[in-house]
Amino acid sequence: MSVQFFESAHRYKIDGRWATSVTTALKGIPKDGVLTRWAAKTVAAHALDNISTLAESIESFGYGPALKMLADVPNEKRDTAAVRGTEVHALAERYIAHEEIEVPDELMPYVRGYAQYIDDWNPTSLYEEAIVASRTHWYAGRLDSIQDVPDLGVCLVDYKTSKGVYGEYALQCAAYRGAEVIVVDGVEQPMPELDRVLILHIQPDTYDLVPVDAGPEVFEKFLTAKANYLANVQSRKLDKLIGEPLVREVA
Repeated sequence: MSVQFFESAHRYKIDGRWATSVTTALKGIPKDGVLTRWAAKTVAAHALDNISTLAESIESFGYGPALKMLADVPNEKRDTAAVRGTEVHALAERYIAHEEIEVPDELMPYVRGYAQYIDDWNPTSLYEEAIVASRTHWYAGRLDSIQDVPDLGVCLVDYKTSKGVYGEYALQCAAYRGAEVIVVDGVEQPMPELDRVLILHIQPDTYDLVPVDAGPEVFEKFLTAKANYLANVQSRKLDKLIGEPLVREVA
């Protein structure tokens, strides 16, 4: 009986069976107008900021490749933020452990923002980069940090370096909070009781510590997103409901 993470596949197994990861389950959240508007604004801003390069690209390679490049801009922005968040968290984890770190120039403002949080709140790390899992609902994930924060208590702290703090983060945190076990040095322990759930929104040279509603109702929303992912999004199952065009046979 165990919870395992497979780095190459970025997937989890619980007791030898594949489990849905928390971040994968969030793909079941219906895409609303806010996300569509963000993507459109991102593409428009990129086109205006790079209008000369875009014109040269169209002239050299044609309309199709340029269109594909613009269509990929939102995904690239999202992936860049995710990679930056991962790198900043790795540095932050070493910082909170009082290790010496070398920080790339492009990440230095974010690390200064994190350092400001440490100076202001003086948290004590209890768990870092810990795997959590639920056998009841068959999912697993890796939370960023659980800290004892003076005046706030035991807090789940999720690090974000994105432009904003978005509602889906609450579902992600609720999933971590709703897990039954946490894995420490390969050994399962009961998930600790939490006093608060917080987003540490790290920005260049500053931060915001944002409280998050990650209670039972939000947890149910996460489970609904997970169910929608498994039923409809995984392997593009809805596409399989569409058949091939009919051909009328002529006698």
